[in-house]
Amino acid sequence: MAENLDDAFSEVQALCKDFELYKDQTYLGPGYSESQARTDFIDKFITALGWDVRHVHQRNPYEQEVKVERNVNVGAGQKRADYAFFVAPNFRDVVFFVEAKKPTLALATADNYFQAIRYGWNSSTPLAVLTDFHSLHILDCRYKPDIDTAIHRAVFKFDFTDYSDPEKFAQLYWLISREAVATGSLEKRAAELPTPSRREIQKTLFKLSDKSIDEAFLEDLDSMRESLAKALKADNPALDGPALTEVTQRILDRLVFMRFLEDKLIETQESVGKINDGDDAWRRFVASSKRLDQRYNGTVFKHHYLIDSGKGLVVNDKVFADICDTLSDPNSPYDFNAIPIHILGSIYERFLGKIIVVTPKRARLEEKPEVRRIGGVYYTPEYIVRLIVSETVGKMIEGKKPEVILEMRFADIACGSGSFLLGIFDEIIRYMTKRYNQAKSDRAKLLKSGVCFEAEDGTLHLSLSARREVLLRCIYGVDIDNQAVEVAHLSLYLKLLEEATTATARNYQLEIGVALLPSLTKNIVAGILS
Repeated sequence: MAENLDDAFSEVQALCKDFELYKDQTYLGPGYSESQARTDFIDKFITALGWDVRHVHQRNPYEQEVKVERNVNVGAGQKRADYAFFVAPNFRDVVFFVEAKKPTLALATADNYFQAIRYGWNSSTPLAVLTDFHSLHILDCRYKPDIDTAIHRAVFKFDFTDYSDPEKFAQLYWLISREAVATGSLEKRAAELPTPSRREIQKTLFKLSDKSIDEAFLEDLDSMRESLAKALKADNPALDGPALTEVTQRILDRLVFMRFLEDKLIETQESVGKINDGDDAWRRFVASSKRLDQRYNGTVFKHHYLIDSGKGLVVNDKVFADICDTLSDPNSPYDFNAIPIHILGSIYERFLGKIIVVTPKRARLEEKPEVRRIGGVYYTPEYIVRLIVSETVGKMIEGKKPEVILEMRFADIACGSGSFLLGIFDEIIRYMTKRYNQAKSDRAKLLKSGVCFEAEDGTLHLSLSARREVLLRCIYGVDIDNQAVEVAHLSLYLKLLEEATTATARNYQLEIGVALLPSLTKNIVAGILS
């Protein structure tokens, strides 16, 4: 792992010589795979730039500056970026992604660019890297991803021969090396990038949308909720505003949760896309919800008197299918594996500031009266939540054994959509994982008991059962708003399943013989403390 520009340049030259020597007969041949390119060149290239790709020094899975994904292709698509980068001491917020490809195929394609840009935009990172080692492209992720215009978003392009040019290599080094990124190189470069001119927009048909992920998704959620509410009111005139507000939120919660399960590779059998495959999408949605309720339980899929009864509620199948299509389109800008869960929480915080208001024949979306009075919804920024939790809960649990922490109770008596509860849950998980990775003598016991599982890099992670125990024993909250409590449940469920996979989820369910998601009705409740 190089520590400066000169060492990095020397190490990369050796890689370039190897690549040049065998590129025609091997590395550019059809039989040379992406995984081989990563092992032979890309991993080593990133390591030469000062990043601990192999986790030689950073063993705690929650304190690693490089997260590496292996073998995550699903069908024809890929669900996760190959490399995500962080900078200590902030191991929560991604600073940029690297997406790897095999050098046999063209790198600069709309699909490749769109995929890399989507990872960056969903995580609010300004730039992303797309590389097959033979070439390396830096992409602009500041704007909402669009497949039709993605190809125009390259900022820099390097050929592997440029790595041997001291000046060009220095340009690359001072942008994405560990040394450079730690001093804010990506943010500085992004701030220098121009906004496309009107002439450029007209020439390239560039659909400029500089909305952030939370602004864009909230706008789309509001649009879907209003379309659905209007259709439901037209076909079910007896529905009042509160009922429409509740039912539209529950439907969208289910669809979002299903997309999360898909993108996290937890669920491969049920998907929003399959619901919309052919006629009668609503019927398939209700049937899929029933199957998922048996598998997952929790608030999201539990039986709803309007949605799941099969009686009374008339749903416009075209309107509902259009909503499913928006969420399931392969070219959708949203990647629920890359969107931080706290971002989803902040989106829903504002989502809850609006209600469905009805007249005898129509429905429309409006801000709640109390929200209008104060000029909008105000939510606590995640970095503030993190700081407060660290200075309170973090200090309370420091030095304590996990079994002692499990006897502690943490409550938010006005929890809203659960931002502080989410922060507390995360703080405890991170601390306990760190403790378990430090307890080398107990490693075999932890694995055998099922408290932890071992990742490919040898680090220990809390198992789904251990995370579930923390949630049920330690996290409590109350709020006056029923819809807010439902969103708090949703956010905590997403956090619970954050590191789950299809295999770990299925194995755990077989092991315990019950649904994956615990009931939180006794932990996070709607009401008023007396």
